[in-house]
Amino acid sequence: MTPISLSRCIVLIYFYTCSNSLLAFGFRHDTVKTNVVNRNALRQTRHDVSDNYMDKDAYRIGLDYDIHRLVGTGNGGKPFKLGGVLVDDSKIFVVGHSDGDTLLHALADALLGATGCGDIGDYFSELDSVNKDMDSCIILESALKEASLRGYRPINIDINILLERVRLGRKLKDTIKKALYDMLGPDVMINVKAKTNEGLDAIGRGEAVACQVIAQLKCI
Repeated sequence: MTPISLSRCIVLIYFYTCSNSLLAFGFRHDTVKTNVVNRNALRQTRHDVSDNYMDKDAYRIGLDYDIHRLVGTGNGGKPFKLGGVLVDDSKIFVVGHSDGDTLLHALADALLGATGCGDIGDYFSELDSVNKDMDSCIILESALKEASLRGYRPINIDINILLERVRLGRKLKDTIKKALYDMLGPDVMINVKAKTNEGLDAIGRGEAVACQVIAQLKCI
């Protein structure tokens, strides 16, 4: 075989080998791309979360803040409740479309946030007259149901109540905790803290009450 013929053979063999490798790479690339698309589609059906959404060891964290205006007698307010418990001060009333329970609203939203389920406005619109004066315990029950449907339950709840006009003592905080245990279950760690706003802004002037809630959920 002449040197020229040998060179041509080497070129042909090299080209053939590269072509097969490229075809194989193209096949693998398409396969990987398809798998990624399938996984992304699955994430969309699970509220666009990661692949460990249903990991039995996974935890979810939700955070929320809610505030309601406080008014005096004869200003259209409603009985002032926190965590379903009536705050013992007949001179203070709360303004809200539902019953205005700031604590339960923040808690429900924290649960919905932890599971990627929107907020309570998506389920109980202020534009719907059916929700007027609604007991906020119903709102919390709905949020718990949404979390349960996605395979999660609350295990730890930490609450800040920001309030100036009424000082929440240990007795009232314990009563609120007991009410929350009745709604969430005895195996949930619940902590309730009360703080003033040091006389600052609407809360400090006694014109509003606010609540901050962090909720930790675990896969059932």
